[in-house]
Amino acid sequence: MPSHNKAPVYLLPASFLLTVLIIIQLFSNVALAQWVNHYPKLDDFGHHTYLEQHELPILAYGVTDPAPSPDGKSIAIASKGWLWLLDIETGVAKRLTNTEGNDSRPRWSPNGKRLAFVRDYGNDTAVVIKDINSGKETLINSTAIDLDPEFSDNSRFLFYTSGISGSLELYQRDIQSGTQQQITSLPAVVRNTRRVANQQGIVYLHGNGAHRVLRHRDFLTGSDEIIQAQTLAYHLSSDVHPTLPLLVYSAPIDNNYHLWTMDMSDKRVKHRLTDGESFALTPAFSADGNHIYFVELDENRQFRLMQIPTYGGKPSPLQIKKWVYGEATGTLDIAISDENKTPIAARVSIMSAKGHSVANPMGATYVDPQTGRSYFYVDGSIDLTLPTGKYQVLAARGSITEIFSANVEIKQSKINHVNISLSPLWNSADAGYVSADFHVHLNGDGHHRAKHDDALLLMRGEDLNTLAPMSWNRWERRIDSGIIGKRSIQDAYQIIQGQEVRSHFHGHIGLLNLSEPFAPWFFGPNNPLLGSPDLTNADVFAFANKVGAFATYVHPVAADGDPFAEDVIANIPLELLSDGVLEPKMGLELVCAWTSPLGTSDLWYRLLNIGRPIVAMSGTDGWVDFHRTPAVGTGRAYIRPLTNEKTTDPVLAGALAGRSFVTTGPMLTFSLGNGIKPGGIIDSGKQEYTLNITSTVDLEIVEIMVNGQVGQTLKGIKAGKTTRFQGFIEVPEGGWVAARAYSANQRADSWPTMHVRPFAHSSPIWIKQIGSTDKTAKAAAAADLIRAINAAQDKAKKAYGERPMPRLYQRFKDANKALEAML
Repeated sequence: MPSHNKAPVYLLPASFLLTVLIIIQLFSNVALAQWVNHYPKLDDFGHHTYLEQHELPILAYGVTDPAPSPDGKSIAIASKGWLWLLDIETGVAKRLTNTEGNDSRPRWSPNGKRLAFVRDYGNDTAVVIKDINSGKETLINSTAIDLDPEFSDNSRFLFYTSGISGSLELYQRDIQSGTQQQITSLPAVVRNTRRVANQQGIVYLHGNGAHRVLRHRDFLTGSDEIIQAQTLAYHLSSDVHPTLPLLVYSAPIDNNYHLWTMDMSDKRVKHRLTDGESFALTPAFSADGNHIYFVELDENRQFRLMQIPTYGGKPSPLQIKKWVYGEATGTLDIAISDENKTPIAARVSIMSAKGHSVANPMGATYVDPQTGRSYFYVDGSIDLTLPTGKYQVLAARGSITEIFSANVEIKQSKINHVNISLSPLWNSADAGYVSADFHVHLNGDGHHRAKHDDALLLMRGEDLNTLAPMSWNRWERRIDSGIIGKRSIQDAYQIIQGQEVRSHFHGHIGLLNLSEPFAPWFFGPNNPLLGSPDLTNADVFAFANKVGAFATYVHPVAADGDPFAEDVIANIPLELLSDGVLEPKMGLELVCAWTSPLGTSDLWYRLLNIGRPIVAMSGTDGWVDFHRTPAVGTGRAYIRPLTNEKTTDPVLAGALAGRSFVTTGPMLTFSLGNGIKPGGIIDSGKQEYTLNITSTVDLEIVEIMVNGQVGQTLKGIKAGKTTRFQGFIEVPEGGWVAARAYSANQRADSWPTMHVRPFAHSSPIWIKQIGSTDKTAKAAAAADLIRAINAAQDKAKKAYGERPMPRLYQRFKDANKALEAML
């Protein structure tokens, strides 16, 4: 048996590494979609939101990450951001940690004397080794992300994950000396290590893109092989039996997660332990190997601790009868109402003076990925049991309501009351508008599996009238496929389930107003070849036109600045511009949580300038089931509904008619002449304008745009009030006029909105007729669009190589022909 002092590094075949490099290159545009990373960045991971959501710990009020002790008497668990030791016989949980961080993912040393776990500081993570008897803590904290410790069989070494190489790789550390060596060299993510009995090696997770596999490194033979492969299984986690070569793991079927066992010496046969609508996560064997502990969601989206016999049987809950904090506690009672003292739902964030975030006992707890601030939703009132001390309470309701802030002190055995009154600076209903977020996801493989009822609470908490979750899938998982077209209505709030066609490389498209999905759900050069490769987004538009759906290009332009500049022109989604030229109706997501409204506006202006009435759409691209996500309505549109005999959805009809403005927070209403609003038509010549803006933050830049150019610059506005501008502007013979306002710089904290750039833009008012143009602006825009389409064609040829794509290249040719006629 080789010594654990010198764990060998096993090199990967050159062919595998070449494949990885190709995949990374093809995914390069995905990386551009992420503006910020709240945690230390990795070199080979694209969208950091997925890293922070799927790989980092979760803050939850309920139980997560069970780790049975070696003596079989207790289970270390995570709850409320701390670690607890649950006595199995008595049901009493005693708190083990009490720091500002969020502690989770505990693992025992084989002798039961030490506990290793992850501490999440909100902008970095560390590994902690805690001596159970003395309470002494040893911190392992690099400048990068550190995760998922596991002791060796002899308790001398610690396996853990760190990002110090630029990837999340596995390290073996001598606990006493502190020396360590990197023992994997794999792209993206390696973590969730588990030791195999009798010093036979380790099992660990390797995630790269949509691929998730479990690998077994055998210390005796030196082999390192895949023993279980999944795709898009972000909760794939495992444990190894204490004495047998028996693996338990959690893996998905569509929206469900089930527990499976597998004989590691005969990987051909798997045994499924759970049935039905299961959502079973983080399995761990009992000390004697006869049971498996795991967690699942209850009806309130709270995790509860469960157990099931190793060889099958009925799962049963482990009740926690008492929580012992080790210090005095009191009660915080919160009541939320509007200006009329009517109870309302709202977003709440609570943090102790130590910096410890308070979790939600009534539902999911979320984290704003921009600020790292935890938040949750309160439906009228809530009671919280908290350790004594000082706390800050923040509350908001949507992006146009100023933040409520209060400092409270929790005293022993006392009830502390906080009454929160929230009212918007601008009442959209009184002004004739309804709000809509046309792009979120109900379920995206997050921890808090969601239904429409869960989304309705979030909508009420953000004062958001319409929400359009997009069902999506990649490869074999059809997440939320069965509810496409479903509508849910509760008072003034409605949910309309749509679909996102994830045509990677070609550009993602959101579909609204459909009852059946477009197929295939995904295609592109970096996806498996599962049918004819000669597919284009034109097929998506043809389907939408046939069934009466509406198609929108989502999250289009990542960065500020001109997207047609030579060094970035190839980053425009491949088929967006050719579709924008050729399709009779199309939406463009001007505002999204992850992209630049300024860069996207510049692209939009070119399409408007050639006479294409591209609809300004807005969506957050958040997730109801994620725990690290911006709030729904972070990107929203305010729309004047349109009702006539052909209208089945007045809100969507109003948006398609351009009767709207899009925003990441500020309110903006704009009119010309005798009250002509966006979507309307105005004559040329000197026209009076009226512009009203309300914002919870300062906006330094206010502009009236004429054919994509600044026609008039107005003074910036101060936070907390409505500013009214009136004046005159010279309207040319053709084209369009609109108004916009935004902050001059990206903001580290824009609360109550969660976008780095507070921004609002009206839809256009057209001059003389919808689709009219100015000759000079039209020719300049056509020239830019031709350059961009040629860049897209070159990009496609490099990606597809010798693979014939005649329909795609014909699409580019047809668009360029139409544009050349405009020069």
